[in-house]
Amino acid sequence: MRLCLFVTATLCSSLAWAEPSAPQSTENPVVLPPVEVLASPSPRSELQTPAAVGVIDADTLHSAQPQIDLAETLARIPGIDVRDRQNDAQDLQVQSRGYGARASFGVRGIQIRADGIPLTASDGQGQTSNLLINSLDRIEVLRGPMAYQYGNAAGGVIAAYAAEPPRDTELDAAFGAGSYDTWRAALGAGGRAFDDALGYRLDFARYDSNGYRDHSASHRNQAALNARYAIDDRRELRVLASGLWDAFAQDPLGLTREQFEQNPQQATAAADTYNTRKRIDDWRSGVGYTQRWGGDTDLDLIGYVTDRAIVQFLSIPKSVQAAPARAGGVIDLQRGGYGSEARVSHRFAHWSLRAGLQYQSTDEHRRGYENFIGDTLGVQGALRRDENNRIDNFDQYLIAEYPFAPRWSLSGAVRHSQVNFESDDHYITDGNPDDSGSTDYTATVPALSLAFAPADDRLLYLSAGAGFETPTFNELSYRSDGESGLNLELDAAHSRSVELGWKQAVAARGLLTLALFQIDGEDEIVPAGTIDGRASFQNAGATRRRGAEFGLSLPLPAQLQLQLAADWLDARFVDSYSYPAGGETVTVDDGNRIPGVARSSVYSELAWRRARPGWSASVEARYSDEVPVDDRNSDAASDYVVVHLGGAYRWQGSRAHTEVFVRLYNLFDEHYVGSVIVNDGNGRFFEPAPERNVYAGVSIQFGG
Repeated sequence: MRLCLFVTATLCSSLAWAEPSAPQSTENPVVLPPVEVLASPSPRSELQTPAAVGVIDADTLHSAQPQIDLAETLARIPGIDVRDRQNDAQDLQVQSRGYGARASFGVRGIQIRADGIPLTASDGQGQTSNLLINSLDRIEVLRGPMAYQYGNAAGGVIAAYAAEPPRDTELDAAFGAGSYDTWRAALGAGGRAFDDALGYRLDFARYDSNGYRDHSASHRNQAALNARYAIDDRRELRVLASGLWDAFAQDPLGLTREQFEQNPQQATAAADTYNTRKRIDDWRSGVGYTQRWGGDTDLDLIGYVTDRAIVQFLSIPKSVQAAPARAGGVIDLQRGGYGSEARVSHRFAHWSLRAGLQYQSTDEHRRGYENFIGDTLGVQGALRRDENNRIDNFDQYLIAEYPFAPRWSLSGAVRHSQVNFESDDHYITDGNPDDSGSTDYTATVPALSLAFAPADDRLLYLSAGAGFETPTFNELSYRSDGESGLNLELDAAHSRSVELGWKQAVAARGLLTLALFQIDGEDEIVPAGTIDGRASFQNAGATRRRGAEFGLSLPLPAQLQLQLAADWLDARFVDSYSYPAGGETVTVDDGNRIPGVARSSVYSELAWRRARPGWSASVEARYSDEVPVDDRNSDAASDYVVVHLGGAYRWQGSRAHTEVFVRLYNLFDEHYVGSVIVNDGNGRFFEPAPERNVYAGVSIQFGG
């Protein structure tokens, strides 16, 4: 109710102040930034795109922001929920229309890409921690049926694009610090060489924090390179690389309800007992080639390699690891991969077509060790798991667009995916037989969108599609009956979605969007029980998600800007299912809400930005409805409203531009849960959000 009143008052007053939008004509159309995340033969603006899509531009990503993670800015896009766990050992919790809510670590169910290189592995498991925000030009987000044509685990798409190399030599530096001994330093440089044929940009960053909670300190180093060489006016070569190294994070684990109410900053006792922690090194590099023939045909090629190393100490009790089949309490994972994509786009007289092939392979060497030696806990002990796993993904796709009548167009995509899992077990002992095995998943997923533009400043569209999501290798690893071997009975989840959308240009460069949708799911991947600390999974029956998304970007008089993003999502199990837990049978009733998903949420920001140089300021409010913690709906994180303030000043000199800023988070010191660990077997569901805190920074750019 508090936020409803706040948003209503803000919206009404803002609309009252807004300048009337003049009728648009074909000679003077509304101009909005181009969008490329859609698989369309040509880029287009948000207004012209017949799908639910949003863009976070460079100014929003960088200006007066800490640039630590995507939780800072993605909330302004309807349908996307990014929750900061305050636990860098587990990454952000990212959802798109409920997809991804079940992830207890990393990101799943959503495709994440950086300049065409997948950050999502072949099995649908991804992460955002290796995105260096100060190196990015923009982030584009796609939701709904048209996202399905990205293949496996494409409940949404988050695509990051590196900043273009500058025309003149530039050097920029930034430093920020805040509560909990948090600080971040960044350095970037770019320019041109070889008669401007070669453009380059290189960025670095170092982040360090003691964390809001006990036992949650973390640090990381990051770098990114973007180089482009124009062979001639039709051909271009791109080199892209990024790295995350010496990344370390303590894991405070989740809290029970009682622990959260008692002291939200505390870590679970097991976190200290076993010194739960994680180390990561993550590298990726790619080479791309673009060639244009005439003005109608484009060829794009990209090849890439990735390498990710993780060592993670868990809180698995020593007594549980006595079972012969137990994989230990330390994960030692080396996960490398490579892939390529080739696509050709052609624009015919009245329609356009894109065809492509994509291959992605992931190879991992996974070992498990005991997290004790004798009576000493939290150290690497004896080997308990040793296997080589491989996942191959080969896709073929076609995308077409046909404007079949004035102001009418039809867009469609079809993708055929083949995903193969293979495991070769090297740890074979008495009580732990050979667990080797393999399985395949195949799916053909279509997407279709019909659009009608009654005027240049508005668009109506109706889209539908079908998608699928394979299990990750973690979910395939253990059978629910406790026997050894892969859980080969686990099927992929499938879904069908329909969406009705409306977009309207408002004022100068403003945009209003509305999307209504329904998603029907089958074979949802859900818990099947826990044996000796090992979680296993099964396929449930049907699920249904119904929702509405509203977005508004509205320029106002007096150099004000209003941003609103409101979501309503009713996500439920249609069929009941059951699983064993703690010696009893747990039944999940039909009609229960899908856990981890808030029924409603609202983001609102009122910003004042004078013509630069000068002052700028913003007030930001975020609301979330309660969030169920498990399939049984046994408890829920309470609803909350949190308010943030920001202010900045920018100087613009002849040789340098300087900006200083300060941000005050959780102005009213709200006591709330920022995210939940869905279906946690120990009942430690809650991950508290910080109390009132502050962050300030300065950035300087030379040249440009």
